[in-house]
Amino acid sequence: MRLVTPLATAAFAALCWAPDADAGVPVRVTVTGEVEFNQISAPPLGFVGVGETATMTFLLDSDSFVNSASFPTRGYVIDPSSFQLSFDGGSMPLQSPFPAGQTPYFSIRDNDPAVDGFFVATSTDFPVGVPINQTGGFGQFINNFSVTYGGDTLPSLDILDALGSYDFTGLSVFNWTVDDGPFNPLGIVFSSMTIEREDAWTDLGGGTVGVNGQPTLEGFGTLESGADTTIQLTNAPAGALMVAWLSFTSVPLAALGGTVHANPFNAQFFRVADGSGSYGVSFPWPAGITPGVDLYLQFLVQDASVIHGITLSNGVMTTTP
Repeated sequence: MRLVTPLATAAFAALCWAPDADAGVPVRVTVTGEVEFNQISAPPLGFVGVGETATMTFLLDSDSFVNSASFPTRGYVIDPSSFQLSFDGGSMPLQSPFPAGQTPYFSIRDNDPAVDGFFVATSTDFPVGVPINQTGGFGQFINNFSVTYGGDTLPSLDILDALGSYDFTGLSVFNWTVDDGPFNPLGIVFSSMTIEREDAWTDLGGGTVGVNGQPTLEGFGTLESGADTTIQLTNAPAGALMVAWLSFTSVPLAALGGTVHANPFNAQFFRVADGSGSYGVSFPWPAGITPGVDLYLQFLVQDASVIHGITLSNGVMTTTP
């Protein structure tokens, strides 16, 4: 019971929070390239060799952004603790503490003008880069990255519309340097970039089709202590009564024309879909949860259009880190 009680309590608290259909989605950006030249002598950047692989990665929240007042650009706030500029021999975080009054952004350009693209900067308007945690001859070294594509690459400034992979296809201009004041002592040739949801959740399938199609269950979040966590169900009948089953083991059971993955359930929670057939909650993942525990979640949804009167959502599974 030491294991079941805290997890069941956490899940109960999550599922009983007020619905939040606009909860943000955690997104990971990963950029790769190859070091072209390095004139920095001081370590650790001085140890980076030509030809090494460079990787820049960071997390952001799809709902945490600032729109430019001057240009069709939008800056998504980078989680400073997640940022790493890595090479074969080690990695470099953002300047710590980050300069007061500044914010690191991953900015999107949409038809700005007639081109689309991305850049990392402390500005939502211009690709001025972000300070990293080593001092050069003219102050802090600056990681400066930007890529520019054709104006039909992105449909909007929404980061969730930009999910996918990017490379040289459609690329018109790129810049990736580590700057020291007006100089660019380290240069990196851009190779690829991926923008993807940062999910610790696996879709197990098993759902059945009702009046609005299959009720679709999704979970988002890394399950790190305090991290934003979102559970969202769509495609249920409007106002449908639903029961969520939570299980810590899974013995898949063929039932109702689908598969129940959250079986046997350890806890159940009754909820109601909104007028669009959706239900969503967002909450900070609680601290102190035992690591390495599997969680299975699935919804049973009232639906008068099917022979059994109940449809199944797909099951989702995650493991506590």
